[in-house]
Amino acid sequence: MNSKLVKASSALTLLVLMASVVAINAPAFALNGHGTTMGRGPQFGGGTGIGASGGAYLTYHDGLKINGATFDISHYTTTIKTQTLYVNNPSDITVKIYNHQDIQMMQHVIIFLDLYGMDPQSYETNTHIDWDKKSGTSASDPNGLFKSVTSSVKYDGHLMYLTFHIVPSKTMDTSSLIIRAWDLNLSQNQVVVLNAIKIGYLPYQFSSVGQ
Repeated sequence: MNSKLVKASSALTLLVLMASVVAINAPAFALNGHGTTMGRGPQFGGGTGIGASGGAYLTYHDGLKINGATFDISHYTTTIKTQTLYVNNPSDITVKIYNHQDIQMMQHVIIFLDLYGMDPQSYETNTHIDWDKKSGTSASDPNGLFKSVTSSVKYDGHLMYLTFHIVPSKTMDTSSLIIRAWDLNLSQNQVVVLNAIKIGYLPYQFSSVGQ
């Protein structure tokens, strides 16, 4: 009797240990969320190949628009022609985001800036602009780069077009952007856009003599 009890207890202990090992070695994130997932959650136009920004269901090449100029951010890291924003003049940055499950599940988008070097990391800056489905638009701006930041959202099928309307208040050297988004399931994705923007003063325009 005691022998059977000991064997049963040992078997139970072994099962618990095996379950623990499986849990430790399992993928960090479930298919439906709680982390970066392939083909689920927010996507920026990429396919499923190496270096893609996620997206098994839709590929597009106009994921970012800065003051009317369109850029392909379908890969995790992209270098674009630097776009200039001007002090005291309105500028728009639009991000096109796809979510196969339901675009209404998008919860938060954040753009980090004031980033430099060829391998920028979000922890290297404390400057960012944010959109949240519940609380709206906010900015972390310790260096006083922005006079104002607002946003507008347009939904079209499985796509969301999020536009940040920015009025800069001071200059900034050429900066990369990190764009990160996540949904209700905490499925997240991000892309890095190198040398994306700078902030300068609007050049003076002189009228020709005699005209």
